[in-house]
Amino acid sequence: MNIENKKQIAIILLAVGLGLVAAILTGNHIETSIQKETSKISKEFENKKMKPLMRELQAMQQEMKKLANRQATVVERGVHGSKKAAPPRPVSSLALRTPAGKRAYTVMIDSLSAVGGLVNPGDYIDVIAHMDIPQEKDRTKNRVSSMIFQNIQILAVGTNLQSPGGYEQQQKARALNLTFALTPEEASLMAFVEKNGKMQLVLRAPSETETEIIQAATWETLADYLFEKQGTELTVPRERAMLEPIFMPSGQTNEVKPLIQIFDGGREL
Repeated sequence: MNIENKKQIAIILLAVGLGLVAAILTGNHIETSIQKETSKISKEFENKKMKPLMRELQAMQQEMKKLANRQATVVERGVHGSKKAAPPRPVSSLALRTPAGKRAYTVMIDSLSAVGGLVNPGDYIDVIAHMDIPQEKDRTKNRVSSMIFQNIQILAVGTNLQSPGGYEQQQKARALNLTFALTPEEASLMAFVEKNGKMQLVLRAPSETETEIIQAATWETLADYLFEKQGTELTVPRERAMLEPIFMPSGQTNEVKPLIQIFDGGREL
């Protein structure tokens, strides 16, 4: 191979090498340009998206400042007596927390009868009344326990309207002031029971909303319950039988005496 051919080969190799270097540099430049343009477009998009939100936020802040200034002006006028405005009711107002159609009624009840003081505003309870019902004949009183109200909401415990109660203080207290949400009729009956008996509360689970028809608790209903559920016979004194009199031929009446049954060990004697 002569010198002329060697020169041509060298020139071709040099051109190929320079072409490769130029291609690599061009590729790097294109990649850098693409990254710069992408970043620029992303920033522009974010600015276009955030600017309206920033403007809305600034407008809201200005409106809040205007409202605060108006309230301050109203309070100042009320203090100086030029224009007296009714003070706004706080959110924790008992009237605002009382459901529509109900009345807030407060009773004083001992802590033990109030589920040991473990009650909170917002809880729902049942109310059992223990009452001595006077008897017409012998002027005695018959002790009856009956569930008079079910699913009653507690609005407040003392002055606490919404926060969880201090259980330790409530348990130490001898009595609690509890405010219930009652219908007008329930409030009237509650006042009657409060004056003529003693109340006891039963706490309900949050998911328990149904009410039941429950028979008043007496010695007779207790005996029936034990016999039905446990198979145990409980002998209790029976009231004088209300039987129709037997008319005698002379026109006099002879009242039928009640039957007395005596049991020993579950067997009738």
